[in-house]
Amino acid sequence: MRWRRRNKRERDLERELRSDLELEAAEQQENGLSAENARYAARRAFGNMSLLKEEVREMWGGRWFEDFVKDMRLTARQMRKAPAFTAVAVVSLALGIGANTAIFTLIDAVLLKSLPVRDPGSLVLLGDGRASGSGVGIPRSGSFSLYSYDLYQHLRNTK
Repeated sequence: MRWRRRNKRERDLERELRSDLELEAAEQQENGLSAENARYAARRAFGNMSLLKEEVREMWGGRWFEDFVKDMRLTARQMRKAPAFTAVAVVSLALGIGANTAIFTLIDAVLLKSLPVRDPGSLVLLGDGRASGSGVGIPRSGSFSLYSYDLYQHLRNTK
């Protein structure tokens, strides 16, 4: 259906350009030129008809889609001609996309999402400070240590 519309538009364009040429030739004849010289002058006045048609087609729009389809067909032909290159390209893309996905998933889980607790901003980091004999103190920045369950119970019970 789309091609029918395009063919109709092409016929309309041809008819319009032919009509414009005939009008220009008639005008040139009225100015005193012979029929043959008037047609020649009209063609000179319009310039390159193929270029004019291409400019009108570009104004219609949709040209980018036709160019895209042509590029995809050319790409498919080239990929069929060189299967080894195609395999290397596909594997490289798959590895790159997979690695990026894995890294983003890790960063999203560790850095971007908040912890699944009610108030993650009120969490406190326990470090290996030496303020008291129980091993609990002001944590140093970047310190991390694991504590036993006994220490957890002791901290929970002290208020």
